[in-house]
Amino acid sequence: MASLIRFELKKIASKRVTQVAVAFVLLMLVVVSWLNISMQYALDPDRVNEELEGVAAIAQQKENAEAVSGPITDEKATEVLRQFKAFIGEDGEISPEFQPNIYGEDVAAPSEDVTRYWEFHSVYGTYLSLITGPYAPGYALPVTIASRMDVSEALDLYGQVDAKLQAKLASDAGEFTYTEAERDFWTNKAKAVQTPVEYGYAEGWIDFLNMSQSLIFALLMVAIACAGVFNVEYRDRTDAVLLSTRLGKSRLPVAKVAASIIVASVLYAVAAAVILGMPLALFGPDGAGLPLQVKSLSNAYALSIAGASAVVCAVGYAATLGLLGIVLALSSRMRSSMGILAIAAAIVLLPMFAPQVQSSLVNHVTYLFPYFALNPADLFGVVSYAAGPLVVEYPVVVCVLYLALFAVGCTLSIRWFGRHQVA
Repeated sequence: MASLIRFELKKIASKRVTQVAVAFVLLMLVVVSWLNISMQYALDPDRVNEELEGVAAIAQQKENAEAVSGPITDEKATEVLRQFKAFIGEDGEISPEFQPNIYGEDVAAPSEDVTRYWEFHSVYGTYLSLITGPYAPGYALPVTIASRMDVSEALDLYGQVDAKLQAKLASDAGEFTYTEAERDFWTNKAKAVQTPVEYGYAEGWIDFLNMSQSLIFALLMVAIACAGVFNVEYRDRTDAVLLSTRLGKSRLPVAKVAASIIVASVLYAVAAAVILGMPLALFGPDGAGLPLQVKSLSNAYALSIAGASAVVCAVGYAATLGLLGIVLALSSRMRSSMGILAIAAAIVLLPMFAPQVQSSLVNHVTYLFPYFALNPADLFGVVSYAAGPLVVEYPVVVCVLYLALFAVGCTLSIRWFGRHQVA
C-alpha cells in the first residue's frame, strides 16, 4: 500500500499544469499578504502631521497599543470618551482648530491644539473604535458615535454590549431570526465572556483573522491538484489495465484517496503558514492570550485571539477536506477535469457575489459555504442552527458538514472507481 501511495503522490505532483497553478496561487497569497502589511498605517504621537506606513507603522501600532493596555473598565472608557468629546464640535466633527494639516504649508509648525489632538488620536484611535463599537448602529465612525453619547456619568459599557446582543436576538428584521432556545443559548454564552476585557497589542493575530478568508485559495489549489486523480485513468485509457490487476479494484482506489489527502493537507498547511506566518513574523506573536473581544467587544465567544485563529484554521482544514471529498467523487464519475474545477470554483467563489438578503432560511443555507465560514465576522457571529431545544453554534455545524462531505465523497469515489465498467 505504501508503494501505491507514493506512486500516486508522484503522479499528482508531476503534472505540469498542477505545478504551475499551485505555484501561481501560492505567489498570489504571498503578494496579498505582503500588500496587506505594506498598507499598514499608524500615527506617531511625537511626530505631528506625519503618517507612518508599512513596517514602521507596525512598530508604532505596538507602542500605541501598549500605552493604553490593561482592563477596559467602564471608568476608563468613560474618561477616554470625555477626552475625545473635548475635540468634537457642535456639528459632530472634529473642530477645525484641532484638525491636522498634513499636506498644508504649516506642517512644520502645528498649533498647540493640533498637537494635543494628534497625540490623543495617535494613541487612542484604535481604542476608540473598540469602545464605541457597542453603541454603533452600523458602521458609523467613532467621532459620529461619540458626539451623540452622554458621558456625564460613567458608562455601562458591558451592559450596552448585552443590550445590543438582546436587541439582535429579539429582532425579526435582521439576517437571522432566533428561536427561544437560541436566545437562551447566546445569552448564556455571552455571560461566559470575562469582563472587563483585557486590552493590549495583538495585531499579528488580528491581522491573520482579517486575512483568513484568503484560505479559500487553498481550497482552489486542492481542487486543481486532485481533480484528475481518478478520471486521468479514464482519459488515458489505463483503467482497463489497472482495474484488471489483483489490487486494481481494492487497494488502488484507497491509495489514490490517501495520496489526495496527503496532497490536500500539505497544500493547506503551506497556505495557512503563509497567511498566518507573515503577520506573526512582522507584527509579532504578542497578545496570543488576549480575548477575542480585542477585535470586537460585542463578540460572544469566550476565546483567546490565538484560540480563535486556531478555530479558523481548523474550519479551513475541514472545508478543504470537504471540498476534496466532492472533487474525488466527481473525479471518479466524470471524464472532464475542467468540469470538476468549474463545480469546485462555483462552490468556493460564487458565494462572494451572493447578495445580502433578509431571509433567515436563505442565510442559514448560504452560510454553509466556505467563503462565509472563513470570515471571522461570520464564523464568530451570532449564528446558530436549531432543532427544537437543540442549538449548535456555527463553527461546529460547518465542521461536521465538511467532514461528512469528506467521508461520503471519499467512500463514494473508492466504490465508484472500483466498480467502473471499462469500455
